[in-house]
Amino acid sequence: MYRVLFLLMISGAVGAQVDTLYTLPDATVTAFRDEVASYRVGASVSTLEERELQLIPTADLLPAMNRLPGVRFEQRAPGSYRISVRGSTLRSPFGVRNIKIYWNGIPFTEPGGDTPLNFLDVANIDRVELIRGPAGSLYGAGTAGTLLFSTDTLEGHADAGVAGGSYGFFRAGAQVQWGPGNGRGTNGQPSYQLRLSHQQTDGYRAQSALSRQTAQFSTRWRMGTTRSLQLHALYTNLYYELPGGLNAEQYAADRRQARPGSETTQASINYDNLLLGLTHDWSRGRWSNVTTVYGTGFYFDHPFNFDYKRETNLGTGGRTAFDYTLPLAGSILKLSAGAETQLQMRMANNFGNETGTPSQLNFSDEILSTQYILFAQAAYDLGDWRFALGLSFNDLRYRVDRTFDAAATPAITESSIEPVASPRISVLRDFGGYSVYATVSSGFSPPTLDEYRTNEGSINVSLQPERGTNYEIGTKGAWNGLVEYELALFYLRLDNAISTYSDARGTQLFRNAGSTDQRGLEMALRYQPALWLDLYGSYTYHDFSYGSYERSGEDYSGNPLPGTAPHVVNLEATASLPAGFYAVLTENYTDAIPLNDDNSVFGEAYHLLRARLGWRGDWAGKRLDVYVGGSNLLDQAMSFGNDLNPQFGGRYYQPAPGRNWFLGARASL
Repeated sequence: MYRVLFLLMISGAVGAQVDTLYTLPDATVTAFRDEVASYRVGASVSTLEERELQLIPTADLLPAMNRLPGVRFEQRAPGSYRISVRGSTLRSPFGVRNIKIYWNGIPFTEPGGDTPLNFLDVANIDRVELIRGPAGSLYGAGTAGTLLFSTDTLEGHADAGVAGGSYGFFRAGAQVQWGPGNGRGTNGQPSYQLRLSHQQTDGYRAQSALSRQTAQFSTRWRMGTTRSLQLHALYTNLYYELPGGLNAEQYAADRRQARPGSETTQASINYDNLLLGLTHDWSRGRWSNVTTVYGTGFYFDHPFNFDYKRETNLGTGGRTAFDYTLPLAGSILKLSAGAETQLQMRMANNFGNETGTPSQLNFSDEILSTQYILFAQAAYDLGDWRFALGLSFNDLRYRVDRTFDAAATPAITESSIEPVASPRISVLRDFGGYSVYATVSSGFSPPTLDEYRTNEGSINVSLQPERGTNYEIGTKGAWNGLVEYELALFYLRLDNAISTYSDARGTQLFRNAGSTDQRGLEMALRYQPALWLDLYGSYTYHDFSYGSYERSGEDYSGNPLPGTAPHVVNLEATASLPAGFYAVLTENYTDAIPLNDDNSVFGEAYHLLRARLGWRGDWAGKRLDVYVGGSNLLDQAMSFGNDLNPQFGGRYYQPAPGRNWFLGARASL
């Protein structure tokens, strides 16, 4: 049915005036050092704006990110995020990996390859640009894609909101700015901005509570007409519990229970994190430069079901990019070059877990991670044609100094990951309002630190980096001011693919799984038949399978990859009703997902129906938004993030909440 329904895709606009909720090809993007309309970029690039991020339910990244074709944003427990872009869940039992993420130009992905996305609240994100597919020619490691998060200035001087809902959900936040230039600053006079947020929930399952507080301070200086300086500081205090995976019998008996032992051992994660980033932007004549330096540190406290981990982390790094614009043969040639470097020092101690407190020390490591990237790109606009060629050189090193080991002799281990070159070439033809493009890009993804050094203490020196080449053709554009669309067809061949499995205790381990063949179609369509109605939808078809993969005498060649749904459909409709009222209805269909290599276990297909009804208008000099809504209105049994290939126990299932409700209000001056 959904192979037909995706042709009817729908989306919307909210409020007394019709606002575009999903930004398709006419949006200006910066992903490849460009300031051009998306349909002029020869790659799969999508954007989300602030109003989309706060749509349904309130202040949750999951529904907004899942609107995009090719994306599966997962939440195994409140605060435990996982993002799959074009099938990258295969190697992500927890956390975000194989995707490079930047926040306000600051490298947010650690040099070890993991990204602590849960440090960010929706209040710290106003805009998202997503590159699907390898973007290593500018951003380094990651065969799945690159995410660029940014914080824009406020339109007013103050903004505050509060919301509550099912399972003890409560949220409050406020934003304020002061200084000249409406937050952008004037010459020699800085402008300041402060954002505060608090979010908590008791959780749908036992042992699944969350509490997160963030404080963001930003300031901007303009120094003449050619230079500006920005400072971003982010503090996050995060605590969330880990209910753990259930087997089929437990899942059928009581979806709200925790894995046996999780409550006794108080399985949870505690973080305190501070990030400081300073960006200098300069231009003169044909030259321009953006340079960012940053420092970060966090304390990590994590009781597992069997272990207890404590870590202290310090990191620093920076990125610089130069652009030179050259008139050539009546057109424009833009040359870009730069470098990025990151250094991270981690002190990691693993203990036994005795009813939620650390017991005997099992091993202690001092870990040094270093990464650097050198990159260059040329983009040439020749009339209706646009050509781009990019190349990067990437290097990543780990050094693990095991200063104590209760089971063996302490030793120093260094990685042997060879430096890698990653090229990209694209050709685009602009037909006036729409375009057709073709691109070939090479990417690589070395083992992350959590894959190289696993929780049970082993150091996996045999794990090899993934290497892949992506071939893609696509088209984007608009028609008659009523329809906007994007369509991409791709084939990614991945060698040395890294996959996950778990041991008898449930510890996540990793291995190279031979090659994979990943073919896909991704499309989005927006139609506005009237000023008061906006319709949108996206469809994803992924045909991902193992190429050549044999393990323990079993041949899995040709089997569909675990963790990837073959068909995903998103449908949305938003209506602006009389007197300032608005209504939003969304439907997500996710196909059944294989959960192990031999495809003997599947996560169920589901329909996720959400709705929101609200009123926006002016009252007592303030702009108000009052709303009520619900999620999983059909009360479907589902999971937003299953576990893959559990070796023992069959603990595949991480149940998502049943039918739930929320309400809230937001006021702006």
